[in-house]
Amino acid sequence: MYLVSASEMKEIDKLTIEKYGIPPSVLMENAGSNTVAAILNESGGVISKKVYVFCGDGNNGGDGFVIARHLKSEGALVRIVFCGKEEKLSKESLINYNAAKNYGINIFKIDSLKDLEKLTDDIISSDIIIDALIGTGLKNEVKDLIAKVILFINNLGKYTVSVDVPSGIDSDTGNVMGVAVYANLTVTFGLPKIGLSIYPGLQYVGKLVVADINFPPQLLMIPRKNILITSEIIPPLLPYRHPNANKGHFGPILIIGGSKGMSGAVALTSKAALKSGAGVVTAAVPEGLHNSIKATSDEVIVSCLPETEDGFIHPESYNNIMNIAEKAKVVVIGPGLGRRKETQLLIIKLIRDLDKPLIIDADGINAVSEDKKCLKNLKKDVIITPHLGEMSRLTGIKIEDIIKDKIKVLKEFIKEYKINVLLKDGRSILGDIDGNIYINTTGNSGMATPGTGDVLAGMIAAFAAHNISLQQAGIIANYIHGMAGDLLLNEISEEGIIAGDIINKIPVAIKNLKNR
Repeated sequence: MYLVSASEMKEIDKLTIEKYGIPPSVLMENAGSNTVAAILNESGGVISKKVYVFCGDGNNGGDGFVIARHLKSEGALVRIVFCGKEEKLSKESLINYNAAKNYGINIFKIDSLKDLEKLTDDIISSDIIIDALIGTGLKNEVKDLIAKVILFINNLGKYTVSVDVPSGIDSDTGNVMGVAVYANLTVTFGLPKIGLSIYPGLQYVGKLVVADINFPPQLLMIPRKNILITSEIIPPLLPYRHPNANKGHFGPILIIGGSKGMSGAVALTSKAALKSGAGVVTAAVPEGLHNSIKATSDEVIVSCLPETEDGFIHPESYNNIMNIAEKAKVVVIGPGLGRRKETQLLIIKLIRDLDKPLIIDADGINAVSEDKKCLKNLKKDVIITPHLGEMSRLTGIKIEDIIKDKIKVLKEFIKEYKINVLLKDGRSILGDIDGNIYINTTGNSGMATPGTGDVLAGMIAAFAAHNISLQQAGIIANYIHGMAGDLLLNEISEEGIIAGDIINKIPVAIKNLKNR
């Protein structure tokens, strides 16, 4: 499903009106009536229910006036709280403001919190709150009266429906612009907005319904750069397994990593690759880790590398690794490597010289952070998989500033280094070298536990070993990784999820997708 920015949505609006001749009054009427249809579908009916509609003086407020009228027609007891100035209303909004008045709907115009407090006792007894204060395109912090009204709405704890976007959310970045409405239901129009699909905005949305308000289908179907990854998208992307295939068709995969006390990361990456369909997996690790890796999985081939006295991969392992890598289809570099300076220099040289599709994860990312030039002009398919902390080290941008506009930071990094990046977060985001952004929809907070990133790296490698691009492998792995975590959540609490259990659910998730 395509996602749109505020500017893209504005362009769709403009073309709908100017090119296709659909007047804005029709779009506003459709927005209001379809929002009410969604409310009826969720609530089972509104007869005799008390509804307060909070309207601003933009077109979002205009939608709210239409909603109020249709709710009254459905038997609701409707009142409007107008937080704006009549002279600021657009032609269409003013028509619907007057229509609501003519319908006999009480409109309370408020200029201060004191005005609102006079209505408090009645509002407290309401059943549904409609938030039609601010729509898309918000870029400045919400202040003054509107900010106070938003806090008032949140403190009510009532079932709340936001129109198009929860007021206070930047529809491009998902940022909370000071304060924002916590909605139980958000009815958005035409296409979902980017900021409704990523955190922190996502947690304010509640259930998201995308309403058709008669935008021309050809405008909605234009290919766009921002894509929401859903269950319908993944099955056609899954690589085909020929019935006469052998293990060499799906490998070998080489995983370079490990250091004293950190064998678990390599073991998890290796097992995840095998459980995701890899044919052959070789783990190249310091020789002291041989037994611990074999103890976790007999199926993993362990290739021992010279090690330093303190248990890291020895800097003189370069030739050993290059020889092992000759047969590999895909290479993962980083799980459990540690941060020894000499080993990091080896890793940087390997990243430059290996001629295989390359997944850089964990301490591989930390090594790259010391010399980002090694990512320039790479003549191979590369994906790097940082979490927010690693992305901060890579870019030199503070975590809190990355969060303010994750997609912008991602795009700028990709533009400079021309590699794929999978930014791991509550909603992980993959950006590719063509400027496309893929936002994942699976996973849960129980997956915020050690080793889940190692699992994801192994999964990407396994899918890439089926002769598909790292971009495609990353999209598939990201979705199935989260889906495996969600399958676990059906059985246990988020607190009990660990990386090894996620691995065991990978084949179940794949089978479920294939059976759709």
